[in-house]
Amino acid sequence: MRTRRSLVVGALLFLSGYPLFPATTASHAASPEDHPAVPAILARAESLFRSMKSRDYPAIFAALSAKSRQTIVEETSSALAAAAKETPSRERVAADAPHATPKETSPGKPSGADVPRTAPKETPSGMAGTGTPSHAPATAPPPGPEAVRADFVAGGPIARDYWDAFLLRFDPDVALEHSRWEIGSVGDDRAEILLTRHGADRPATLKMYREDGGWKVGLVETFWSR
Repeated sequence: MRTRRSLVVGALLFLSGYPLFPATTASHAASPEDHPAVPAILARAESLFRSMKSRDYPAIFAALSAKSRQTIVEETSSALAAAAKETPSRERVAADAPHATPKETSPGKPSGADVPRTAPKETPSGMAGTGTPSHAPATAPPPGPEAVRADFVAGGPIARDYWDAFLLRFDPDVALEHSRWEIGSVGDDRAEILLTRHGADRPATLKMYREDGGWKVGLVETFWSR
């Protein structure tokens, strides 16, 4: 089995006209590794994992297929909308909860009115507040799909939260340093890379798609459960 580096070298030698194997017959089927698109396919896949490792959020999103980008935007928009609906409900429950009646205390001791009923809360700006006011201002509506997409493209706070959570469960070094890379198949607009983790019996099949003149990684198509 060839490593990722040997695959690239082999593809470049093929493009340069150097035979990799002795000639047999004209009817011998060409190996997928000999396809001229192999270097670009492997480079794109490797760039995605390296972008994940360096937390280059715009580059991660740019390396994904159109379906992967669309799915991530839709799922994130739905999650933000659900969270926004849940927050006012919690605030209403807290506002309707009865407050404890202050107890009389001995002289020199603080009365119940002098003690905050709740611990200070952190506000979005990082400043400490004193709890929920009786008339809380209306919260801003959650960002729509277009705003979420723009945030992912720019590597904004939504993208940072999303990819940081994703990378808690996925270590890009598993693919970069601890897996064997092989070309599974190559077509005009689709390809597959077989990634076999050291010690594993079966490879993961990374799906690649040719879109807008370049190769993209089908992250959703590969790893999301159907």
